[in-house]
Amino acid sequence: MGDQMLTPTLLHDFSGAKLFWEPRWKCYAVKVYPGDYFVANTELVITTVLGSCISACIHDPVAGFGGMNHFMLPEGDARDDLCRSSRYGLFAMEQLINELMKHGCSRHNMQVKLTGGGRMIAGMSNIGQQNIDFILKYIEDESLNLIASDLGGDQARKVAYFPLEGRMLVNKLDHREDQRLIEAERSYQVDVNQHLDDTDVELF
Repeated sequence: MGDQMLTPTLLHDFSGAKLFWEPRWKCYAVKVYPGDYFVANTELVITTVLGSCISACIHDPVAGFGGMNHFMLPEGDARDDLCRSSRYGLFAMEQLINELMKHGCSRHNMQVKLTGGGRMIAGMSNIGQQNIDFILKYIEDESLNLIASDLGGDQARKVAYFPLEGRMLVNKLDHREDQRLIEAERSYQVDVNQHLDDTDVELF
């Protein structure tokens, strides 16, 4: 414990986040769960684990802020369903981008890195690909600067993102770890599907 640094000061909106010491990186860490996001301008690492979900990691090297989100679209095959469900991805991206802009970041300076969208269960609807299709179209439509991506495949990913420098590290997980993640994402998917028509998801 002697090599631990002082606990980093978090931005006001994230002051309740639970930090833990990450000995591998010799810094404090915070985990982002499905449906959440986190922004910081201090030396820490943001972590998450992804199966079919997507994480967008965005860094503004001029302002010195960075952040990560973690989202999954509701399932939908019909055009209307996809149109409605895309608002969940839009909401996740706008939450992260607007939080960064609130702290002086500029869309022009933002550097985006993407990961996730794995196909975790063969033979079932490929929600991972739907997530990939959405995020790539969003990046194109919004003219954001995508500088790195690691998307698709059939493996889960553990992600470590350093918001102060914009560095994203991705570790592909062994398939033996899949089942617990599949169950967690399935539970999240059910919750998202049930709230498809909720009015509390608003774009701003």
